Amino acid sequence: MKTNVYKMLLCGFLVAITACKKDNTLSKEGVANQPVTGADDQLMVASVSTEYQPFMVKTIAGTPNVKGYQDGTGNQARFNGAWGIELTDNGDMYVAEVFTNKIRKITQEGVVTTVKIPLQPDRTSLRNPIIIKIAKDGTKNILALEYTHTFKYKVWIVRPDGTLFNPEIRSNEFFYDLAKDPYNDYYWLSGGIIDHSGTNGGPQGLIAKFLLDAKDSLGTSPYVPDKNKLAQFYDQEYPAITGIFCGYNGVKYLVVNQKHIYKLTKSGEFVQLFKNYNFELIYSVIANKDSRTLYVADGGRILSISNNKVQYLVGPHAPYDGSDGVGTKADVRVHHMALSKDENTIYFTDYAHYTIRKLILK
Repeated sequence: MKTNVYKMLLCGFLVAITACKKDNTLSKEGVANQPVTGADDQLMVASVSTEYQPFMVKTIAGTPNVKGYQDGTGNQARFNGAWGIELTDNGDMYVAEVFTNKIRKITQEGVVTTVKIPLQPDRTSLRNPIIIKIAKDGTKNILALEYTHTFKYKVWIVRPDGTLFNPEIRSNEFFYDLAKDPYNDYYWLSGGIIDHSGTNGGPQGLIAKFLLDAKDSLGTSPYVPDKNKLAQFYDQEYPAITGIFCGYNGVKYLVVNQKHIYKLTKSGEFVQLFKNYNFELIYSVIANKDSRTLYVADGGRILSISNNKVQYLVGPHAPYDGSDGVGTKADVRVHHMALSKDENTIYFTDYAHYTIRKLILK
């Protein structure tokens, strides 16, 4: 049932938030000894460096381990459930805050304000926002997750003039992520299709354009991965696509069940990447403009994957106090990420420490 699918995935969310960092089950030596050729094209990991890089982590807003809801500047602000993050061209950040039911705006100077989201005509307010995307014209596109209970309005579109539109989502579909297509003015949703009776082959993964059809129902040009191409039994049984990123190379990077990364090319090729690496719990995948480097928020860490090599950048470290610093001196639990236009900085939500932070790459 739909609720069971949600519970299974949300159990993973809670584990990622509360568990301490574990060593990856695939050793550096075990990966390096496996032959990898250029033809593998990201299919296999050639090596893993678990030495953290000497990059600086700085907190932009919030106080580590102090939750709440309060606007303000820097450490005066309070967050609770900071989830998705969006970075606009002018450097402003928008954060979807699931537990306070708010959208927050953060400037580069760390000034935090609450974005006003209109009420529905029936006086219903935004609930459980997890993803926020800002269009070039300023339209706010918000995805909400009905993890606590079923509710009516799962997508909120707020236009620059303040008008609100809530497109209908088909009753057998649910969505977890939203990604911008770099070459078009539309987005892509990712999630799944419910099949209670199994008459259509059971549950399926789904991505669809964030566009409205003639009936004002959301999702056009749907793509459903072939279950036979899902490498893991669990992926075939519960093939929810929990994350999506659209690369400048025309490839869509899809995360299935927070555990495995697949690519979908423009030609329709669908294949699992990094088959010999055991990800823990993936919340976010982004890439640089040439798509040669992927950044993966996995198990609280940020990993970079380039030329089939995995590099640890930053992650959880004792005494697990959410402190800033360089390399292992910083303690983070990375949730969702956004890459700056110059590709020198990764902005991210630290869900566990109630903060908005950045990792300076250059």
